[in-house]
Amino acid sequence: MSKRTTPKSYSDYTLQHLRELCGIDNTRTRLNLLQETVEPSNLLLQILARNQALPINTEKARSELLITPVLTEWLSQNPQKLQYFSGNTFDVDPQRALKGRCDFLFTKRLSLDIVAPVIAVFEAKDDNVDNWYAQCGSEMFAARLFNEQHNEPYRIIYGAVTDGYEWVFLRLEDTMLHIDAERYYLRNLSELLGALQTIMNFYQ
Repeated sequence: MSKRTTPKSYSDYTLQHLRELCGIDNTRTRLNLLQETVEPSNLLLQILARNQALPINTEKARSELLITPVLTEWLSQNPQKLQYFSGNTFDVDPQRALKGRCDFLFTKRLSLDIVAPVIAVFEAKDDNVDNWYAQCGSEMFAARLFNEQHNEPYRIIYGAVTDGYEWVFLRLEDTMLHIDAERYYLRNLSELLGALQTIMNFYQ
C-alpha cells in the first residue's frame, strides 16, 4: 500500500484499509436486532420534538440534538449497565492509524475514564451513512485490540453509523465486519430502542 493511500486516523479508513491493515473483511447481512420493541419515555419524545424544531444542519447539531437523547434514553432504561463517553480520543495502535476521536464509546465498567471492556462504538455523520462503515469498523477493531491488551477479550463488538434519523448497526465478529441489512429510523423510536436493547442484552 502506498503512502498516498495510508490512513492517518480512523476517519481516513476505507473498507480496503480495514481488509489490508487489520485483516477484517465485510459482508451485508441481517443482524436480527429487533427482538423486542421498547417504548420511548415521554421525556425523550418531548426532547426530540423540541430539538427537531431547531436548525439541525451540521454533524455536531445532529450529534447533540438527535443522537445523544436516544443514547441517554438507552442508558436510563438500563441503569448502571454501561458507561458513556462522547468525543473522547481513543488511540490504540498508531502504527496502523487506529487512533483519533470516537463520537460515542461505551464500556461495561462504570469508570470515569475509558477502561476495558469497550463493547460498542457509534459514529455520528451528516451525510450518507454508507460512506462511514470503515471508520466505525476500524474503531470497533481498535476496541477489540484494546480489550485484549487489558486482558478483557471480547470476540464480538457492536457499532453503528447514524445521521440521527437513520441508523445502521454493525457487528465485528472474528475477521468479519457484518453490516446490517436492516435500517432503523428515528421516526420509529420503539424499534430503534429495541435494537439497542438487544445489544445491551447480549452483554448481560
